[in-house]
Amino acid sequence: MRCVAHILNLVVQDGNKNVDKSVEIIRWVVKWIRQSPSRIGKFTKFAKLVNPGTTKHLVIDVPIRWNSTYYMLNIAQAYDFFERYDLEEYEFRSDNEKAGLSIPSLSNWQHVRNLCHFLKPFCDVTERISETLYVTSNTVIEEIYSIRTLLNDAISDASLYDIALTMRVMFDKYFDEVEKMNLLPYFDLILDPKNKVKYLVILLEDRYGKEKMEEKMKYIMDSMYELYNDYIRIHSPSITSSTTGSTNSSLILGKRKNLDATRPKPPLRNKIREKMKTNIVESIGELEKYLKESVEEDSSIFNILDWWKVNSPTFPILSLMAKDLFAIPVSTVASKSVFSTSGRVLDPYRSSLTPTIVESIICTQDWLRGGISDNIDFEQYWENL
Repeated sequence: MRCVAHILNLVVQDGNKNVDKSVEIIRWVVKWIRQSPSRIGKFTKFAKLVNPGTTKHLVIDVPIRWNSTYYMLNIAQAYDFFERYDLEEYEFRSDNEKAGLSIPSLSNWQHVRNLCHFLKPFCDVTERISETLYVTSNTVIEEIYSIRTLLNDAISDASLYDIALTMRVMFDKYFDEVEKMNLLPYFDLILDPKNKVKYLVILLEDRYGKEKMEEKMKYIMDSMYELYNDYIRIHSPSITSSTTGSTNSSLILGKRKNLDATRPKPPLRNKIREKMKTNIVESIGELEKYLKESVEEDSSIFNILDWWKVNSPTFPILSLMAKDLFAIPVSTVASKSVFSTSGRVLDPYRSSLTPTIVESIICTQDWLRGGISDNIDFEQYWENL
């Protein structure tokens, strides 16, 4: 499974190569202000006088991480008064002239706002698919198709045309045709009781048209049935035998005096009964039964894992498929951040920590972030931090 977040990163980076002078001007201004504590202090005092409601602090971006550029621009657009700061701070004006750049103009700020509005969905999708506390593989196809629609709409905007067109070329390299993609996310979307096949048909028809939709749908369903039959072949004998075994045990325990339980069976009858056990699940047609049932209501309290847990007796084979497929991460961002976090915890200056202490530090940090960090307003405590 390719990391979808990484692919989106490549797509947006390709588009950022075509950004105009506006981004370069704002990047230089932010770097200049963030170069020393005294500059930050002067600018903060000026910002409080000009716009008291603005409390966010400027951040420097990392060009190889497009989302950091988005965060930089998104915060900087709140400070659209650099031309007045140019009149107050001589050093700022002097260094700006030496760099051969101009102060951000109204047109520059308008373009940056358009760009931020365009990039926000990419940032939101990256955050959603990089989560680890809920299933992400069942929604990634919907996210991919929504990004494709966004790119098509942006191409019609003259200010975003070059960026969006470049991004769509890279995007289509990975997500243009169903045959190029890993099909497991399509299976996950179908195994979501809120979607099933109906929702996928709408997505495919909107993307490829009705004629090609049928071709794509057949390709996906044929592959899903192939995987489903593999699960039947692997798991149905064990499921059937365990169920049958428990039933026979209860009958024997409940009717110890029943002589028929110990009566020898003809060899042909035994052979037929074993064949019936092996094919009992296959004859039910779990997948067909699941697809024919109505879809579940799309609710914020709906939990897909709970649904499959409750319905596992009805769909024993499909529930095993769902358990395996939903466990597949569509992004490696979370695991990469764990490695980078451990690198900061255990560095050359703290190399004597025991494995138990390192584990405690990393796990505690993870629990804190997952529990209370959403309720903390870091901007409020910025000065103390």
